[in-house]
Amino acid sequence: MTTTSASPPAVVHGVDVAAVAAAVAACPAVAGLVTGPRGGPATYLPGQQVDGVRIRPRRVEIAIRARWGVPAAEVAAQVRDALRTLAPDRRVDVVIADLTEPPPAVAGPADREAVEWKH
Repeated sequence: MTTTSASPPAVVHGVDVAAVAAAVAACPAVAGLVTGPRGGPATYLPGQQVDGVRIRPRRVEIAIRARWGVPAAEVAAQVRDALRTLAPDRRVDVVIADLTEPPPAVAGPADREAVEWKH
């Protein structure tokens, strides 16, 4: 999210966009909000741009970078739970636009033997 230092509260269709972005970013399965491909969710307001959030009258669109290894259904559930009180009575569409890198592979005993044999 890009903001200026004196940005007023960003309310669109009765929903605080900054609060939505903060709640989504706080989800354990979310690594960050993204705009995604051309035309992806973003909210443009005077002096600020909120990436990955678009508020519509009947729905909220969210685009995120999810953490590797978390099932998509769990990611979506976390985001929807986080927005339950901020955007009541609105459908929440969650787009997983990107994933974090997987953790580095840990060499097991068979891998160590192969490495030792090569030396």
